[in-house]
Parts: sequence; structure tokens; C-alpha cells
Amino acid sequence: VTLVTAVTMAVINFFTIWIISFAVSWKFSTLQLMVDNLGVWFAILGFTGICSCIALCCTIFIFTCAPAAGGSGAPENKGFLNGNEIPELFTFQNLIGRAIATMLANVTGYPVGREGPTVTMGSNLAYLITHVAALPFVRQWVDVDAPGSATSAATMIDEDRFEHAKRIVCTVGGACGMAMLFDSPIGGIVYMFEEITSSSWPVEVTFRAFAGTSVCALVSRALLNMCGTSTKAFVIYEWNPQPTGWSWRDVPFFILLAVMIGPFSAFHTKACLAVAAARQSVMKRLSSYEPFNKMADAVLYGGIVALTYSLVALSANCKHTAQDAVQFVRYDCEEGKYNPVASLLLTTSEGAVKRLFSRHDANEIHFRNELLAFLSYTSLNIGLTGVPVPSGNFTGSMLIGGLIGRMMGALVRDYGPGMAVSGVYAMVGSASMLAGFKQMAVAVVVFITGAANDLGLIPPLMLAVTISLLLNKLINERGFDEEQILRKAIPFLPPEPPRLMDRVVALDLRDDLPSEATLEPEADYRSIEAALQQDKVDCFPVLKDNICIGFTTRARLQAALEVWQATGFVEHPPGVPRPKANSDAGGEQMGKWISATVARESSFSGNVLPVKRLTERAPYTILEDMPGPRLYALFAKAGAKAACVISENGQFRGMISRKGLISTARRYEEASDQAQYDETIADEDEEQSLVIPSPP
Repeated sequence: VTLVTAVTMAVINFFTIWIISFAVSWKFSTLQLMVDNLGVWFAILGFTGICSCIALCCTIFIFTCAPAAGGSGAPENKGFLNGNEIPELFTFQNLIGRAIATMLANVTGYPVGREGPTVTMGSNLAYLITHVAALPFVRQWVDVDAPGSATSAATMIDEDRFEHAKRIVCTVGGACGMAMLFDSPIGGIVYMFEEITSSSWPVEVTFRAFAGTSVCALVSRALLNMCGTSTKAFVIYEWNPQPTGWSWRDVPFFILLAVMIGPFSAFHTKACLAVAAARQSVMKRLSSYEPFNKMADAVLYGGIVALTYSLVALSANCKHTAQDAVQFVRYDCEEGKYNPVASLLLTTSEGAVKRLFSRHDANEIHFRNELLAFLSYTSLNIGLTGVPVPSGNFTGSMLIGGLIGRMMGALVRDYGPGMAVSGVYAMVGSASMLAGFKQMAVAVVVFITGAANDLGLIPPLMLAVTISLLLNKLINERGFDEEQILRKAIPFLPPEPPRLMDRVVALDLRDDLPSEATLEPEADYRSIEAALQQDKVDCFPVLKDNICIGFTTRARLQAALEVWQATGFVEHPPGVPRPKANSDAGGEQMGKWISATVARESSFSGNVLPVKRLTERAPYTILEDMPGPRLYALFAKAGAKAACVISENGQFRGMISRKGLISTARRYEEASDQAQYDETIADEDEEQSLVIPSPP
């Protein structure tokens, strides 16, 4: 399964980069042709129209074929890999839809990259392959009987093992996605490790990810070599690094750069989140026009991006073409010259980062041009947040940080004692910005070092990342993806419990469990139906003499009732609403298969269903006075779905589910954030009260 996922991802990446490369090349060559033949103003209008039309195709495809593809999918993917079920996340429709929409979004020219959608596509592909390939290996035969009937055999599925296998391969698929984008197998592994944290990283994932990313990178390289090109032509890579990239005289300026970018990355995150909230508020007011309001937003923004880039590039001064003319864009300049701003904006994000990282064009892109590109790109990058198109901010953050670093390098070159070229400062700036925005450390250094093709840059990169990340965390407790998870209410259990949970015990953390949600080992139709009416409960404890013997799921009970009625044992009572179907999309088919088999093969006599045969036996048990942090590890690190809270003599006192614990942890986090806010306000009020008013 791992190798099939790796090879398939390499093939998908091969076609993706060729299509994007061809379409982007056509778009910009058409712009240059219009500038030469029709003049720059008609060319700008035509270019804006082309980008708007591509954006329109992208949004029409998303809203008609794959609505779930209107975003990176990274927060949802992170929630799934954390051990939670995300309904309708990984489907074949979403896989194809996100792949096509990602290509269209990048061709449109939105200030984004392919990282987030590609990682989600890798996990999606791995999920689908595992579902087909692993299903025969998680079936088992068990004896099923009911009171008054003969014993018979039934097929059961090990759901926990099946979900575990899916998450392992989904992690490998995501690692393959990042490995291809940067031609860095080790970087892909480290990225996924930092993305899902060690609590969700089983030991066996390491070797599988190692093998998968290696195969994926090799196959991708082989396919491109067969076409007469190289992987390095499509990734950020410095071909000719200098023997000595930096000196000790540059270190103070590297530190200063990280000190500036750390807080800036925090405010950049806050600005993105504020724009997303404002856009969501506006879309709610226009909800009567949905989805046309969102489609118009995406198309309009695509046109604004193209128009802004084209107009800002006009303010640049043309420069004589250097030795490597292919790297630069001529735009409105005469033959033999190039436009420095257009070379940064009227190209792909990867192409712009390549120019910033280059150590051979220090005198070809100057401070003023870099400042213009920084102001326009950063503003549009922030404004894009919330637009319903597939977007990854990995490369975008690298470009913003690279522009800041490049400007610092230009100032040091002209007025300071530094020895490093501005391209090295761009790399340090990219690492600082990316580390702050993603709140990652090791993966950032691995990717930037690979792009720089220079292991000698590791020490300054690590220093800059450390400073930037520390300053960012002083302002932002969470990174951009984590904030998105909270705002979208995506199920996610942090690896460590909130601080306020230190004061509580298991009894305080119990789910709000109605009495109807508990079942006997043999339950009648009305009891099961009453349990299923509790739509906030997905995991039902089965009790015998008030002792918890296990848990069963909504999907299993729902399917059992359906088969029970289909076989004619009972009729659904008139006037009673049917119980809601399970919202747990990841396991409902397995649940139905199990329950249908039990209901069909048990030869029921009477109106009693052997619920114990649908139960996962030997449940986790927690003493009622166990401290909150201790039981938290059972869910966060051991992956438990539910546990019984019992008294000292084993009596059932309640249940703690993963879903309920996530909800409780978020309430404690919100209370902690509010307490910190109130404390800050109180301190400010106290300081204000200590100010002695000046005499009149």
C-alpha cells in the first residue's frame, strides 16, 4: 500500500507540474505578446481578463463538482491524522476536484502555493487505496448467537486496526506530497512529524514514510528525466552556491532580521485570521445569493491580483539584461532590458523565490523593487485568506520572508560590513517567516537548506528560526493551522492538556450522558431506538449489573435496526421519528456490515437484540478521582476513543469520549485565554491608576 501510494503520487505530481508549467508559460507569453503588439494598457486589461476567466473556471468547478476542495484541506487533514473522524473528507470526488482546482488556482496567479492541497491529496489518495487494499486483512470470524437460537458464524471487522492502518498510510501520503514539492524526502518526513506531533506518530510510520518518500522522489525524477528535464527545474533550488556563503560579521544582521520577522510573522497570522473572519461575516450577510457570492468573490479577487501585479510592475525602472536573461521578465521594457518588479510578481511563487535565493543576482534586483514587490504581494497574500480556492501558504510565507531578507541584504551590502550576498539573507528571512507562520523548526531548516544546496547555512538558519519562533510564540500561542482548526470547530485533541485541567479529576470530565444512552447486553427494539435518539452520543456504553462491559457505536446499532426491520422481526412504531444516521462517516460502512451480519445471522427469537455481540469488549476504565492530565494522555497518546469512569468498587459512574474530551479541552482553553486577557486588562488598568495626573 505504501509503495502504490508513493508511485501514484509521483505520477499525479508529474502531470500537475507539466500542466501548470504549460498553462503559466502560455499566460505570461500571451501577456508579453499583447504588450509588444497592443501596448501595455490593453495588455493589462487583457491579462486581467485572462486571469479572471481562469478563476471563474476554477470556482465553477469547485462549487459544481467538489465543494470541499475550496480550501487547502490542511486543518481538516490534521484533525483526521490526530485520530478523529472528519465526515466526507477523503473521497474520490474530493481527490480529483482538489487536484484540478489546485492547478487552476495556481494558473490564475493567486499569491499561494501548492503545499497544503498537495499534502491533503496525498492523504486522500492513501486513504482510498488503504480502504480497498487493507479491508480483507481486518476481517475476522466470530461466533454469534442470541437467546433461544443456534450459534452461527459472522464476519466482524477490527475497526480500530483498520483506522490505525489508514492513518499510518495517510501520513505517508502527506509526506510524499511535501517530498515531491521540494525534492526532499527527509524534509517530507520531518514536516509530517512536526505537523501531526509525536503523539500521533506511531513507530512504524517512520520506516514506511522513509520508503514511501524515497520511492516517490525517485519515480518523480525518473518521469521528468524521461521527458528531457529535471526535478530541479520545478522546485526551489540554487544550482551554484558559493564556497563561503556567510561570515561572522553577518551573524548580528541575521539576528536582527529574525528579531524583526518573528513579531511580523505573528501579526501576519493575526491579519490573515482577521481578514478571514471579516470575509465570513460579509458572506453571511449575502448568504441568500450563495454560492454566487463566493464565486464572485474568488473571480473578483483573481482579477484584482492580476491588475495589481501589472500596475505595480509599471513603477519599476528597467535594467539591462544580465548574463542569465532567462530568469527575468521583460514586460514593458525594450529588448535587452528587464523589469525587476515584474520578475518577482509576474511569475509563479516558486520562480520568484528562486530569484530571491540566487547568489548571482545581487546587483540586479534592488531595494526599491523588492519593497514594491513586498508591499503588493504581502497585502494580496493576507487578503486572499478565506477565498474559496485551494491555497497553500508555505511558499507564500517563504516569498514574503525572502523579500524582507533580500531588502536587509541590500542595505547591509550598501552600508554595512556584512560579507554574505543578499540571496543568503533571503534564505534566512524565508526560514524566519516560515517558522513563525507554521510554528515549525526542523522541517523549515531542512527545506531551506535543501533549496540553498549548502549545508554550511544550517547554523545561521537554526539561529534565525529559534529567535523568530520564540518571539512569535510570545505573541501567538498557536500557529495559523491551529487557529483555523479552532475557528472551524474541527475535532482535534492537543498533545498536552490545558493548564486549567490540572485542577480537575475524571468525575469532572464526564460526558453529559443521558440514561437512555446506556444499554443492556440484550436490549429490545424500543431501548435501542431510544438510545439512537440521543443524537449527541456516538459511543454507547453497555452495562451488566451497572458494570461496563464495553462500547458499541451508533453505526452498528442503526444498521442492526434496519436489518431487524427488513427481516420482519419488528415494525417501526407509527408516529415515532426514526433515529438519525451516524455522522461518523469514516466507519459507518464497517459498522453497518458488522451489525447487518449479526442481525441477519443470529436467527433472532423475540424482540431482543444481543447488543453484547456488537460491543468492543474490555473497555478502558478510569477511576473517578484520577487527575485530569493523567487520563488525558490515554486519549492524546494512546488513541482511546472512549473510557468508562468507575468507582473504587467498579460501579459505572459515567463515560469520557474523545469527542467529549475535545469539547471540554476547548472550553478550558477558551477560559484560559479569557483569563489571560482579563489579567492583561487588569494590569493595564492598574498601571493607568498609578499614573499621577499632572496639575491643571
